[in-house]
Amino acid sequence: MPILLLVSLLGVFAAFPGASRGGVVSGVALPIALGVMLTVALAGRPSAGALAGGALAAFVGGAIWSLSPCLGGAAVVGIGYAERALRVRGRVARIAHLATAIVAGGVAGALASSYAEAPLLYRGVASVMASVLACAPLLVPADDMRVRRLESAAEALGAPLATHLLDGADLLRCSDIGLLDRETRARVAKSWRALERLLEARLAMQSSPSRQVGRETAAAVTSMLDRRILTTLESITRAYAAATTVEAASAGFDDSAARSAHDRGEVLDEQSRAMVEVEPLL
Repeated sequence: MPILLLVSLLGVFAAFPGASRGGVVSGVALPIALGVMLTVALAGRPSAGALAGGALAAFVGGAIWSLSPCLGGAAVVGIGYAERALRVRGRVARIAHLATAIVAGGVAGALASSYAEAPLLYRGVASVMASVLACAPLLVPADDMRVRRLESAAEALGAPLATHLLDGADLLRCSDIGLLDRETRARVAKSWRALERLLEARLAMQSSPSRQVGRETAAAVTSMLDRRILTTLESITRAYAAATTVEAASAGFDDSAARSAHDRGEVLDEQSRAMVEVEPLL
């Protein structure tokens, strides 16, 4: 959600510098709403963790901002990106992500607050520049939230589903959704949402007391969910595989550049032969 992220960051650096002087709405409700919007935009969808993280970022950042805008900005952006940091693969990359978030947030907070009393145009430009600075942690790649959910489900459910779920996580991590046309992209997104609902139901069955009470019924439902999960994963995999095949085939058929270079070479050869034939006459 890049648009929601930019809007939330713009709101943070426009509202937080004057939040300590505001009332209940501009000083409390608005910062919390902007903090929650920031974490939800980074998480990809609303969740309990995103809502709690956004409220915490707004509370800590708002409390510190009046004392030090630099520390306040670092707190808001650092806490806001904390959930995304958990999805960064590799210890060094994770540390770099957190450090970038804290430093960029501090610089952005200081920049926005230094123009808090300036005319509206200058404040707007400063807020935009601060928002762009606060997007610096996005330069460190992180896994999609769905990848984390698939890996967590694989760990909780175990074999035989774990292998297929991990394959789905690798597919989601490595594939390019831009290869899909609009209609296929919509169907694949719908399939991912269906898969998440199936996994939630399967995880609920895993820890349900009904497994001990009605064993036969629970086993039948579990088997049905496993089949649906595998079928959904297979359909998603086929869609990505087909899109990749079509892209490779179209690249193979498109030889216009090679033909153009060949034609240009023939023209140059003819010009060279003509120059050689004319030279004795001179």
